[in-house]
Amino acid sequence: MRRRSGDVAIDDYLSTIYRLEEVFGTARTSDIAEELGVRPASVSKVLKKLASEGYVTWSKFRGFKLTEKGVNLAQPIIRKHRICEAFLSELGFDLIESHRYAHYMEHLPQQIVESIHRFIGSPKTCPHGNPIPGESSSSVGRPLIEYDAGEVVRVVGYRGELATYLRKAIEAGLTVGTVIEIVNKQKLGIDVRVGGELRRLNSKIAKTVLALPDNGGNLTSSPL
Repeated sequence: MRRRSGDVAIDDYLSTIYRLEEVFGTARTSDIAEELGVRPASVSKVLKKLASEGYVTWSKFRGFKLTEKGVNLAQPIIRKHRICEAFLSELGFDLIESHRYAHYMEHLPQQIVESIHRFIGSPKTCPHGNPIPGESSSSVGRPLIEYDAGEVVRVVGYRGELATYLRKAIEAGLTVGTVIEIVNKQKLGIDVRVGGELRRLNSKIAKTVLALPDNGGNLTSSPL
């Protein structure tokens, strides 16, 4: 399904909705537009078409979700993308680069991607900590938003590997391996201590950053 709408392939819309659902439960027009780098008006037009063809459903107060038909098309794309990310990570590309370049590789023939998967040891998750569809796995860690004030955690990944929030998290110093303390939780986000500095994260970033409890308590940053 490589039809195009403007400069964006339809399957890119489906895979983006899939990732947004992983993080937020639904996909809103504004988030899709930001992730794909297109205008919200263009997104609305494509979504109406996808809904009419049975790939997505829409709820007035929640947003868009993939139907079973949409999931069946999106999952193979996500699988290939995350396998390619794992391969690129093995080659030394960082998390932003591996996500970007995997996009160009995700339309390789399935046979080639499956051979890559076996070659790198059949990983169950991508380097961002997200499950590779078909591997009976789950995300590594829990979103920051689920931890309570006073808990100390270590960043282990980025849910949904959404380019927008991946970059924002890294710019905020939340690189993989960084130990942070949850200082305060509010309705619109959380306050965290990173490397001795207090930072406020909005709820969207806090939902994308994956972490595990850390018992060392050494609040220092690690390189990406």
